[in-house]
Order: sequence, then structure tokens, then C-alpha cells
Amino acid sequence: MSIDNKAIVRRLFEMWNTGNVDQIEELYSPDYVSDYRPYAPLRTGHAAIKAMVQNARATFPDYHEALEEMIAEDDKVVVRLTITGTQKGPWGPIPPTGKQLRYEEILILRFTDGKVVHQRGLVDNLHALRQLGVVPTPPSS
Repeated sequence: MSIDNKAIVRRLFEMWNTGNVDQIEELYSPDYVSDYRPYAPLRTGHAAIKAMVQNARATFPDYHEALEEMIAEDDKVVVRLTITGTQKGPWGPIPPTGKQLRYEEILILRFTDGKVVHQRGLVDNLHALRQLGVVPTPPSS
């Protein structure tokens, strides 16, 4: 089971990296829940994941997720990934900066019947905001 789920995760990365949202129904359950609190509200369903992919690609046209580590057990897969991209569009309240970002994220994905039903994301937003110049980087000692 966990081997199949790892293969699905690789397909998820391909979808995010290409923006091919036609694969959403194959990869995500209609009951899908995305939990990135406190940075974003809970999102549910296929429309939510489609909007997330499209927003990421509109903000960062060269958006790319690189798989760094993946651990699978039973119905869960934990992934550490690196996200890169150039901010060409607004990112929430942040206007386009043209700056390149590189930051890490950890995902905990739960699967049912070969589809993602729940995703918990932990993002290094502070590092991303520092790269955009929104939050100052403290001087090194």
C-alpha cells in the first residue's frame, strides 16, 4: 500500500510542477481537506486544490517542487520538499517582487482508496518572506 502511495506522491509533484490540473480527480478524493493553518484557512474538495495549483503557478510561473525525502507507512506519506520560483504575481497581500524564492515545506498526506484525502502542510514562510524583503533578516553575530 505505501509503495503505491509513494507513486501517487510522485504524480502529485508532476502535477504541481506542470500545472496540469486535469489529474486532480485521479489523485485527490472529492472529500480532500488541505490544512495549512495558521497560514491559510482549511480548504476542501477538488475546486480548492485546483485553485491552489493555479494560484501558485500564477504567482510563481516557474514554480517547482523538488522532492527531498519521502517516508511512507500504512495510509500516510510524509514528504520534505523544496519549493523554488520567481514571484511575478501577487502572493496574498504581497505585490510582485520579481525575486526568486527557495524554501522548504513538510507535507503529511493521508490516503484512502489510492487518493489523497487529507494534507497537512508546514511551510517555512518566514524564510520565504525574508527572501522577498517583507520581513528583515536579523544581522548575523
